Amino acid sequence: MRQIILEKIVSTLQPLDFVLALWQGGSAAHGYTDEWSDLDIAVVVEDNCVEETFDIVEKALAEIAEIELKYRVPEPAWHGQSQCFWRLKETPPFLLIDFAVFRRSRRNDFLEIERHGKVPIAFDKANLIVPHPVDKSKLLSTIQSRFHEIKICFDLLQPLVKKEIYRGHLVDAIGNYHNWTLLPLVELLGMIYRPHRYDFELKYFSRDFPRQIVDRVAPLFCIANLEDLAAKQQIAEAFFAETLPLAQAKFSSDNALTLPP
Repeated sequence: MRQIILEKIVSTLQPLDFVLALWQGGSAAHGYTDEWSDLDIAVVVEDNCVEETFDIVEKALAEIAEIELKYRVPEPAWHGQSQCFWRLKETPPFLLIDFAVFRRSRRNDFLEIERHGKVPIAFDKANLIVPHPVDKSKLLSTIQSRFHEIKICFDLLQPLVKKEIYRGHLVDAIGNYHNWTLLPLVELLGMIYRPHRYDFELKYFSRDFPRQIVDRVAPLFCIANLEDLAAKQQIAEAFFAETLPLAQAKFSSDNALTLPP
């Protein structure tokens, strides 16, 4: 069904003059497609043809099966483009169609190979889809700036976790622990083990990090009660402190930033 949907969308859009390019992202770009993967498709169109493109694709999908679910992301979407999700009736719930429309005049920030993979291109009429390596100098500068921010904010915000533990508010404490302890820890570890995607939070966590890091971090997310949370918050704090000098050494001004191949 995945291939049927993809071929239907490609064959519908490719003949249209205002649709300039189409490619896949997500699991297809990273080589991880399996039975639970969704279908990430992006197109570039002339600026005034965004809504027409959505309408055409929706009609084409309806020829395959009834549309069971639809969610149009409110404008402007976080990435600055336009996006809609569909799910067809009688297809696996995992096979969500994630369809993004890029206006030709707008910048495309989703072609950096280290961050977004090697995108399979179905067609590109105007040579608009040119995957490129990440700008290492810019990335290094961004990481250095973020490192100094996260170093200060981590210590500053840990009392937000502890005070909810002391108050006996388990849900509040877990929420703060997730946001202000674990996510900063994962981000800091990302600066060491996946600098090209250090800011991806938990996305691709199990794929990007070494097994020993995954095994060490995973138990910190499993909370039984307030006592357990208090203990794991202390472990996470110590882990963060242990990681700080390692991260700083990796991208200090005297060292080149090395990205995975």
